Amino acid sequence: MEQENLAVRIEAMLNKMTREELVQLNREILRRVKIMDDLNRIKANAAFFPGDTVSWNDKEGFIRVGRVIRINSKTISVQEDGNTDGTWRVPAHLLKNLS
Repeated sequence: MEQENLAVRIEAMLNKMTREELVQLNREILRRVKIMDDLNRIKANAAFFPGDTVSWNDKEGFIRVGRVIRINSKTISVQEDGNTDGTWRVPAHLLKNLS
């Protein structure tokens, strides 16, 4: 009930805003969403260390297993087991730590 009331109040406020105010509000919302995404990515990356054994599903749905070789800002670099040429860059939220 409280959420519905809040949504009604927000809609009423939005209806009173000018286009410029709406654009400014949109920029602020997007800035905050980016900060939240960055914090979530940092937290997810912190769960892995070079040398960890991990698994993940590739784009075709196959389960891959490898070893973390580097922590990047947005992805984790993983050397696939048994494939010396198979280095993958995988978002941390898609990895499962097997170590």
